[in-house]
Amino acid sequence: MKKKKDTPEEIDDQTFERSFKRLEEILNKLETEVEDYSLEEIIKNYQEGLQLLKICRSKLSEAELKIEKISTEQEN
Repeated sequence: MKKKKDTPEEIDDQTFERSFKRLEEILNKLETEVEDYSLEEIIKNYQEGLQLLKICRSKLSEAELKIEKISTEQEN
């Protein structure tokens, strides 16, 4: 049974952990089960992976800025 796909709005609201886990699932699927999927499905998964990667990078950047701010405040 296939999982329900998240809409773009739901993807934007995901946490880093959820996005990263889904990205890992997609990568594993593309690396190990690629022969079981049509080219169209592979492309959809690839596009979803790119969206998730963008979300993860954004969340990591936000966390980095917060850490820098906390570190700066502690130094003062």
